[in-house]
Amino acid sequence: MTFKSILFVLSLFVSFLLSFLLESPWSLAQWLDAIFLVGLSMLVIASVLLLIEGRFFAAFIQSTKNFFAKINKREQMIRESEKRTAEPVVYAKHFPSRKAFFHVGLLFFLVGLLLSSAIYFL
Repeated sequence: MTFKSILFVLSLFVSFLLSFLLESPWSLAQWLDAIFLVGLSMLVIASVLLLIEGRFFAAFIQSTKNFFAKINKREQMIRESEKRTAEPVVYAKHFPSRKAFFHVGLLFFLVGLLLSSAIYFL
C-alpha cells in the first residue's frame, strides 16, 4: 500500500468518526460535511508544508535574529571575539508526502462540496 492509499483510508475513517461525533444523529449530509472538512484540513496541511519547504518564513526568522543581534551589545561582543559572521545556516526540508496530502485533500474537498451542493439544491 502506498502512502496515498493509506492516507485516503485514514481520512475516510476520520470523516466517518467526525460525523458520528457531531451532536445530532448521523445523516448523509453530516457525513458529506465531515468529508468536506477533512479535505479542507488536508489542503491546509499541504499548503503549510509547501510554505515550509519553500522557506517562506526563513527571511522573517533571519531578519529577526539580525535585529536582536544588533541591538544586543553582549551578542555583538561575542560575535566580534569569535569572529563569527551573520551568515545563516540553511536547512533544506523536503516533504515527499505533500503531493499526497494535496491530491487526497482535493478529492475529499470536491466530493464533499459537489455532493453537498447536489443534496441541497436538488
